[in-house]
Amino acid sequence: MITPAHRISELLGPWRRNGTSHERLAVALRSLILDGRVAVDSRLPAERTLAGTLGVSRATVTSAYNRLRAEGYVASRQGSGSRVTLPGGHRSAPSDAIVGGPGLDMKIAALPAPPALEEVFADAARELPRWLDHHGYDPLGLPPLRRAIAARFERRGLPTRPEQILVTNGALQAVDLAIRALVTRGRRALVELPSYPVALDALRSAGARLMPVPMNADGWGVAAIEAAARDHRPTVAYLMPDFHNPTGLVMDEAGRRVAMRALQDADAYVLIDETFAELNLDGVTMPAPAASFGGEGAVTIGSLSKAVWGGLRIGWARAAPAVIHRLLSERARTDLASPLFEQLVATRIFERLDAILAERREVIRARRAALTRALNERLPGWRYTPPAGGLFLWVELPAPISTALSLAADRRGLQVVPGPRFAAAGLLERHLRLPFTLTPEQLERAVEILAELTPGEAGDRASERLEYVA
Repeated sequence: MITPAHRISELLGPWRRNGTSHERLAVALRSLILDGRVAVDSRLPAERTLAGTLGVSRATVTSAYNRLRAEGYVASRQGSGSRVTLPGGHRSAPSDAIVGGPGLDMKIAALPAPPALEEVFADAARELPRWLDHHGYDPLGLPPLRRAIAARFERRGLPTRPEQILVTNGALQAVDLAIRALVTRGRRALVELPSYPVALDALRSAGARLMPVPMNADGWGVAAIEAAARDHRPTVAYLMPDFHNPTGLVMDEAGRRVAMRALQDADAYVLIDETFAELNLDGVTMPAPAASFGGEGAVTIGSLSKAVWGGLRIGWARAAPAVIHRLLSERARTDLASPLFEQLVATRIFERLDAILAERREVIRARRAALTRALNERLPGWRYTPPAGGLFLWVELPAPISTALSLAADRRGLQVVPGPRFAAAGLLERHLRLPFTLTPEQLERAVEILAELTPGEAGDRASERLEYVA
């Protein structure tokens, strides 16, 4: 996949600052690579082509490429052009970066249970005796719950039959089952950059070769998805088109149509993670579900964990019956069924889900406002776009200090996830994911800690200094 010269020019912006031209260009290109805006493994434009587009001499581009090559950010081979790489090879943040701990935990984005849940559990407990003469195992899930999930898809405009539903222990089990059942070891898997860290881990464990397609400030590079699907024919793609984690963006209907058609033409399975689809905080008009534009290879994954309560551990996969049975066969290796009582609770939740979601959204909107207010007051140099839904702010920092900042914050009792954890390679050091799920008071304290640690902000008075990541 090649990054066109005109796209490089757009991304560079006003790069002509102090220093010689080739030094300024090398630094600007390196920043694009580290921010994930120019994908690792993509091909850079030919020197003459980029020089013409930027209006500089070819010698300037040649010198910039040579410097990046010496630093390990470009690898060249005769006949193959110059490709983007990373010093020391591809790497990612360690998986223990998502493990929670004491203090202010902003690694796990989840709310306490809604008030209605106590009554729902009581109703399910009264219903439980009716099921006690049953052996308790239903590998596909309880029929009334599968009907309720299918009906929810129908309401969103996606015709669905109960036999297309597999109930799982949370969305993550559905993701893992789909990856283990559908990924071919050694084949490519298309992913967004940034993307959900645990899904990236599962793909790596299954032996997939990750092929990240960078997102931009406006959303998905659909043309890049088309090109990657056409040129590399991935065996699977993992997408989060509804209030994407971590950016909060929504893929528009035209983009869904184009991306799904391109992946379908490439015979790729598409794992569509809708974990945050119900958390529409601002009432924006949502496009049709992405699976509406896919074929037999579309697998939609959802859960009640983020929209209602993580303690339920109820998720699902929606797919063609033949694909559902492939997931079911994979599940039989490690698990026979989801807990019966929690499925009864989930069935009852679907009966009152709209009311529960209204309460959830009100709570989340208040906490989003508290976090944005604190950031605007204490860290005005941090840039972000408030999302219309989901649970996160995806913040751009003034310097590539995300990992250093997260480590320093941890020593102060604040756990946050640095940007590189969301990348298929060691990128995104200028980004930080901040969920707005803690109480307003806790969010204010978290921002206070971050401000005290950040150079150039309140960090001017801090005793602890951060080192920029080169």
